[in-house]
Amino acid sequence: MPQEIPAVLIMGVLITLGSLLGLLSEKVNFPRIVIYILVGVLFSPGLLGGVLNFSTEGWSPVLTDIALGIIAYVIGSEINPADLKKEEGVVTATVIGQSIGVLIFVGLGLWGLSMMIGSLQEITFYHALVYGAVATATAPAATLGIIEEYKAKGKLTNSLLGVIAVDDAVGIIFFTLILGLGTEGSFSGSMLEGLKEIGGSLLLGGVFGVALGHVGKRLDKEELRLATIMGFIFLVFGISVLLKFSLLLSCMTLGFVSVMFYPKKQAEWILPLQHIEELVFLFFFTLAGIHFEINAFLNSLYLVLLYVVLRTLGKYSGAYTGMRLIGTEKKTRRLLGLCLFPQAGVAIGLAIRATNQPGFEESGSLLLNIILGSTILFELTTPFVTRFALKKAGEIKQEEEQ
Repeated sequence: MPQEIPAVLIMGVLITLGSLLGLLSEKVNFPRIVIYILVGVLFSPGLLGGVLNFSTEGWSPVLTDIALGIIAYVIGSEINPADLKKEEGVVTATVIGQSIGVLIFVGLGLWGLSMMIGSLQEITFYHALVYGAVATATAPAATLGIIEEYKAKGKLTNSLLGVIAVDDAVGIIFFTLILGLGTEGSFSGSMLEGLKEIGGSLLLGGVFGVALGHVGKRLDKEELRLATIMGFIFLVFGISVLLKFSLLLSCMTLGFVSVMFYPKKQAEWILPLQHIEELVFLFFFTLAGIHFEINAFLNSLYLVLLYVVLRTLGKYSGAYTGMRLIGTEKKTRRLLGLCLFPQAGVAIGLAIRATNQPGFEESGSLLLNIILGSTILFELTTPFVTRFALKKAGEIKQEEEQ
């Protein structure tokens, strides 16, 4: 029996190869997130991981959860209340509309397909709803990257910034409520448990966020601020696990509230985390890629493509309908939905969380592979769609395209 490779060596290989290929990807304008996922896939059990005897089962779940908690904190800390207020009505209608649209298209679409195809009987109505809840999450990084790269400004940009600020939080709430339906007991009891989890997560993140913001006033050194923020993230992470709250929602709330109670500039507060942000992303996406099963992916390739189509239709039609109901101008409602397709960290994180839940013992691998495969497709294509929409709205100046 071949000797098992030490965890530290596996991490060293993943970080080194991921960072080097990430540097190369920038030179050819290729999304780094996709590179990180592909590095993980390369060392998955069905490829080099099996040949080299790379085993991550004993230590990767904890590291993945910690990375996910940090990512959630970063997302929460980057929410700007000013962006929400500028186009409050459009933001609310779009977020609710696209979330419901995705739940209907992805959830009912996959469930209907499973009813027609015998080989997909493992996707029950409950499983299909979980797929739909995971699909509601939108990755803000790709969208923010396009806005900053082309210095986009205008009404559509303001609405888009507001939507991506709260979209993930709403997606996590939907996910938590739907996941509760898989527990034993009555429907009302399951919903009550879900609401308790959401309320507890918001309260936990809020209380520690206020404390962290006030502590931050007394921290002048950037390195001390980083250590303190990490300590609070670990505290909230641990308590969330202990009390069975939503790790993502707790840490996202911690980030949002801590920035609100920090009296100085938002950019100054989140600067220390930006030094380690790329390392966290590298860890998370490579470890997620290691869970990739090549045979399961190839066997379910049509499901990946179907998921991409259903999610795209749900996002666009839901956002369009929501904006139309409140009388949003035609240009905004035609173009804003085109900017909501990116999918990355939060969706993968939700998929990983779902695979650890009762009822997903058999279908968990299928869910994760569909989300990983579709994430690669979305990350490769959506930056161009977002740029097209912003350009069509006249919010990218001609000289910025040069």
